Amino acid sequence: MYYKERNLLMNHLISGLQKSLSIVLDTKKQYRKLQKHLNNQPVGFPSTFTGVEIDLLKEMFSIDEAKIALYLNYRFESLETVYKRAEDDGYSESQFVNFLEEMEKKGSIFVRIDDDNNKFYALHPFVIGMFEMQLKRMTPGFYMKTRTYMLQQFAYEYLSTEILQMRVIPVHKSITPAHNIATYDQIKGLVEGAHNRISLAECICRKGKDSIGQPCEKTDQREVCIGFRDFHDTYTRHHWGRTISKEQALEILDQNEKSGLVLMPSNSQNADFVCSCCNCCCGILEMLNMVTAPAKITSSNYYCELTPDACIGCGICQKRCPTGAIIFKGKNAISINTNRCIGCGLCVSTCKPGALQLRKKDQQFIPPKNHDDLYDYLMAHKKTAIEKIFNIARAFTGL
Repeated sequence: MYYKERNLLMNHLISGLQKSLSIVLDTKKQYRKLQKHLNNQPVGFPSTFTGVEIDLLKEMFSIDEAKIALYLNYRFESLETVYKRAEDDGYSESQFVNFLEEMEKKGSIFVRIDDDNNKFYALHPFVIGMFEMQLKRMTPGFYMKTRTYMLQQFAYEYLSTEILQMRVIPVHKSITPAHNIATYDQIKGLVEGAHNRISLAECICRKGKDSIGQPCEKTDQREVCIGFRDFHDTYTRHHWGRTISKEQALEILDQNEKSGLVLMPSNSQNADFVCSCCNCCCGILEMLNMVTAPAKITSSNYYCELTPDACIGCGICQKRCPTGAIIFKGKNAISINTNRCIGCGLCVSTCKPGALQLRKKDQQFIPPKNHDDLYDYLMAHKKTAIEKIFNIARAFTGL
């Protein structure tokens, strides 16, 4: 009798362990499917040898949400279009909508609402997208996993696209009327073009750094990120940010310039946002500084030119340059490394003797018109593995 009961108990335990293992394997398989699906979007989500990308997905998607996300892609689509893909898999429309709403609240997907209150759904890239919308969910653990992923694989993905998701525009005080600057390269033009759909939010990068006890060295301000249009609507709808006026936006951006922050809007003429970045917190600038020639891959229409004889050796430009592009001999600036200069103008705006000037590049970059055109362009020019290696090699070597 004893042996019979023991065997029954052992069989029960083994059966339970097998079921638990099966659930774990199925869960991992589902998140791997989502990782591969995201990797096929314009800006990919590549795998790593550590699996940290799966850990990030688990924090942003429940197992059911991971299944629902497979029905979405980078283009905004109506509920009717998306639901048609899921209908045969047993989801009711109300159940499907509930999942989409929860994912939107988490910042895991992007939702656009038109003037008739119709919703359109799309996948975010991890950056710029899902990560930036974790403002209310940021933890030290999530931030450190993100940094690990950046270093292991995502930086390679981000830097190897045909054009980057963000570009650099000159700070206002570095511009003169002689530059005849395009509206999309002028911060006032971007603010004016937003037609009062302007929001202010905390910087996700500085929030992450604060969470691990490494506060920003450039500014004490945390509300520095400006959102336009769909980004404004999303951030205010979920209380991740607040609506501000054009005048308030320009005042904040002026203060950001004084603090030595680089203006980096989304890479479109009708920008979705403008980030104010520093090289001690900003993940994008950190990635650019990893390479030898950030100017080779940065979308910027300007570069800095130095008149060495006019330099008085104050050293202010050296402190403000985010990429270490100014070469010094002793206290004096002697030349500009054009492979590293990204045309932000931060050095020019505080050079009292006028030794530094912004110059227009001979070949001007015209960004895609809007968010949709940007990601269509990236998808149409999505790189093969060999092409990515070539792009990264160019950035690292400066050739």
